[in-house]
Amino acid sequence: MRQPYERTLARIIENQGEILSELKVIKDKVGRIENRLNDLEQKMDNSFDITNDKAFKEIKSEAEKYIRENYAEYFEKFTLKNWNVYYVNNIHGPLLQKIRSLRGTLTNKIKETLFSVYGNLIEPIINKAKPDEVLMWKKLTKTNECYQKLFEELEEDSDETYMTRILNKIWLDSKAPPEKIAYAIANCQTILNPKNKIITMSDYIVKKLIAINLVVLPTLY
Repeated sequence: MRQPYERTLARIIENQGEILSELKVIKDKVGRIENRLNDLEQKMDNSFDITNDKAFKEIKSEAEKYIRENYAEYFEKFTLKNWNVYYVNNIHGPLLQKIRSLRGTLTNKIKETLFSVYGNLIEPIINKAKPDEVLMWKKLTKTNECYQKLFEELEEDSDETYMTRILNKIWLDSKAPPEKIAYAIANCQTILNPKNKIITMSDYIVKKLIAINLVVLPTLY
């Protein structure tokens, strides 16, 4: 006859098996959610335009559709307000933060590469330069000449321009989404253009330039 402690131990082992099984199911579900979020994140990373409301609406729609289809029992418990709060806190917010971080990293790389390619042809300036220092730098002959040369050939009868060399140094494998290439060009234009009194990126200015650059990109790169 089995002793009470043996029966208790057997129940514990049985319960542990059930718990482990449930944990595996939960882990699989979490894994699928993470994979889906990674897909959405990659989509945002490729489009790279954090000012694009349409992109965020598409992502919210896709996230809602995915949760409805795979976790209906949880989604049904959400009110519209609760879902919006959950989306902002757990999907929209983290995605936006990561995209901004990625964009900031790329922006710094673009500026460093621009100054590296132009070398002695351009005077250095720091990101934290005061407005009057930026204006003085923008008025320099060197700055204006570099702006004029941005799409000119590096050497006579060469297919490589200053802009293409900058892009090729940023992406050594020459593989980048058109949106990122357009963004990089917009950065260089903003930094060098004497009519823009800034060297830091403004969403309004960059968004406008990206739209233009995407149209003319085949002729630029």
